[in-house]
Amino acid sequence: MSEPTNDPPLVTRPEPEDATPPPAPSRPKPGFLEAVVWCVVFVFVQMSGAVVAVAVVFTVYAFIAPEPGKFVDEQLAGFRKSVDPKEEGERPPMPVEIGESLAWGMLAAQFASVGLIVLVLPRRIGPDWKRQIGVRCPHWIHVVLVLLLVPGFIVMSDLIQTLFMWATGMTSPPTLKALNSVFGRFPWPLTVLAVALGPGVVEELWCRGFLGRGLCARYGIALGVFLTAVLFAAMHLDPSQLVVITVMGLYLHFVYIATRSIWAPILLHATNNGLAILLALTLKQGDVILPIIVHLAALSLMVFGSIALWTSRAELEPVTRADEAWWESDGWKPESPGISTPPTAANVRLAHAVISPVALMSTVVSFCALLYLAFRFAR
Repeated sequence: MSEPTNDPPLVTRPEPEDATPPPAPSRPKPGFLEAVVWCVVFVFVQMSGAVVAVAVVFTVYAFIAPEPGKFVDEQLAGFRKSVDPKEEGERPPMPVEIGESLAWGMLAAQFASVGLIVLVLPRRIGPDWKRQIGVRCPHWIHVVLVLLLVPGFIVMSDLIQTLFMWATGMTSPPTLKALNSVFGRFPWPLTVLAVALGPGVVEELWCRGFLGRGLCARYGIALGVFLTAVLFAAMHLDPSQLVVITVMGLYLHFVYIATRSIWAPILLHATNNGLAILLALTLKQGDVILPIIVHLAALSLMVFGSIALWTSRAELEPVTRADEAWWESDGWKPESPGISTPPTAANVRLAHAVISPVALMSTVVSFCALLYLAFRFAR
């Protein structure tokens, strides 16, 4: 008979040396190259939606015209004159029918973008994508601060754009000015959707929420925010606005991180666009040259408002002191750095720092001073 073996119990057997470790969690997406591809897809979807809508609306106008062929020729000739950069003097307004077709196209582009967002974000981020990118109501003080910042944001953006155009000698595409007259005749609810609310929602969800999530997670917040802002500017396909839109993108991302809510940059973006088109339609006498004191007031508003926003920023904190050590070592970490809200079982919650009363008071004073000076010199 063979002697019994003295092997240790099964539970004490050592792990084999070639045991495969558990796979590391995948890094958030997209990376930079994928982000570039998604930007191309976004622009393609927007342009496709716009082209289809323009073709449909313009075709309807042509069919109901007494002489469709003559109508199309006149509309296209008038459109060429209204956007021709070589046209001297005051350009003629864009023809009504083709202008309204373009306006409907811009509105259709926003709806096409919403469809792309609904299709892509849950699949590339996950079923809890809303939690990860901060789709939550911002704190009321942040809503107030964002609204106070709007006039300073508009004035400083205009200053940056003016300095860039002066330094480079570039000019704005004539199509932009021609479209302003079109939106003056377009129903105002549709103008708000096409120019203000639509771009504010879709561009922030796509750029800050989707692209920024992966870029900040992979390359750090500083580089990730910068890359997001550059891609945001490139998507507008206007070299004359590359610098100003990049700077605007940087600040919108600052608001996003300070509030941990995607609705805060959406509010700033949409309000800026809405007031910009309102001013373009109201100030028909031409560009208004603001004195340096107005820009100083706008700068002070942006500085004090940013300080107030940052001192009251949303932060993560453990629910109890007993959770603090766990959270710092093995606890939940945000999927989107500085943005993601914690899940219910994370023993971590969002809290808001105490706002600087001096910064808040200075923001309100700067806001009132800027409005007074702007109305005084813009009349």
